[in-house]
Amino acid sequence: MVIVFALGAAFANALASICQRLGVEDAPSANGPSVSLVRHMIQRRIWLLGFAVMLLGFVAQTAALHVGALNVVQPLLVSELVMIVLTLRFWFGAPLDHRETWGAVLLSVGLAIFLAAASPTDGSQSPSNAEWLVAMAIVIAGATLFVVMARRGPLWWRALSLGAAASVGFALTAALTKAVSNLIVRGVGPLFSSWPLYALAVIGLGSFLLMQSAFQIGPFTASQSTLILVNPFVSMGIGFVLYGEHLRGGVVFVFLEVLSLIAMVIGALGLSTSTLVANVHDETSDAHLLAGRGRYARWRREQEESLI
Repeated sequence: MVIVFALGAAFANALASICQRLGVEDAPSANGPSVSLVRHMIQRRIWLLGFAVMLLGFVAQTAALHVGALNVVQPLLVSELVMIVLTLRFWFGAPLDHRETWGAVLLSVGLAIFLAAASPTDGSQSPSNAEWLVAMAIVIAGATLFVVMARRGPLWWRALSLGAAASVGFALTAALTKAVSNLIVRGVGPLFSSWPLYALAVIGLGSFLLMQSAFQIGPFTASQSTLILVNPFVSMGIGFVLYGEHLRGGVVFVFLEVLSLIAMVIGALGLSTSTLVANVHDETSDAHLLAGRGRYARWRREQEESLI
């Protein structure tokens, strides 16, 4: 069930990205990241659909984290990139070049081998408040370091650093989501009387703002790369420290784990920096238009033409 929920969350994130991209297709290019752009988006049903699907993805991720380990769920979410590529190919008929094809293959194969070789286990630890405090201090310090690194340098470096800071924050958000999911099953009282819910709201909002800053300050492909790739590794570290999650040991298995992670990183890096995938996420770019290219839109157009 963990894999089903995690892949469901990844698929929902992919659909949400595409729906929200469709929601800004006809927005004036001069809008940029502004209040007028937000006003335009919330008036589009397709964008609101994407937002609703994104919320469903968060619910699926929460369910996955409740029953599974961080070192399983968070790496699986990287498959969102593959699902975007498959949707673009089979629903929108977008042509794929060797970069997208091999990137999707490397990411998928690397992820499958990693999960098989590592055999990640859910930890039995229940972290204390003191352990949470130390872990949160370390993670927040790491995110702050990336923010400081983003103060200087070329725009691509600043976007990359802010993307890494947001990704570190989202890894902590995932750990807090796991804690909150355990409180939800105990009832409303324990949920609202415990600090993880409020920490989740604050850190989640802060990470979201860092992500938006990364999108605005420099090349989207730079921020997208670190957003995708930093999170799984930080999440696995947090899972080990707080929840006692482990990967399988032994020379052969560790070798396969490292090799598969390298393949997964190369594949994800290739996809996240490809023009096709990057422009789906980029709300300010008009280089890749999706409106009118989906199967449903093509069917509607054919029906209208047949009536003429």
